[in-house]
Amino acid sequence: MKIIFSDIAIKSLQEIIVFLDERWSAKELQVFHKDLEKLIQSFQDKLISYPLVKSDSQVRFALIGKKQVKVYFDCTSDRTEILLFLPSKGDPERIIRYLNN
Repeated sequence: MKIIFSDIAIKSLQEIIVFLDERWSAKELQVFHKDLEKLIQSFQDKLISYPLVKSDSQVRFALIGKKQVKVYFDCTSDRTEILLFLPSKGDPERIIRYLNN
């Protein structure tokens, strides 16, 4: 399965990593990294049983990093596109704006 990171996903991941690097310990950063690796591995293994954002959408989300970060993604039979990384306590309007585009 092909895994694609959108431009917004890359930018939002970079922002989160900078924030976490300032606030979290090295051990917590390792947990975040391992959770992200597990998520990507589940995509490659086609083990995608994550909840839908909305019932009329194919966009799903997963929680990683001790449930501190939501990862939004869209899956098809041959690829997964990671759309956005958003802190769990972040602005929910950001995901709504993205999903409406």
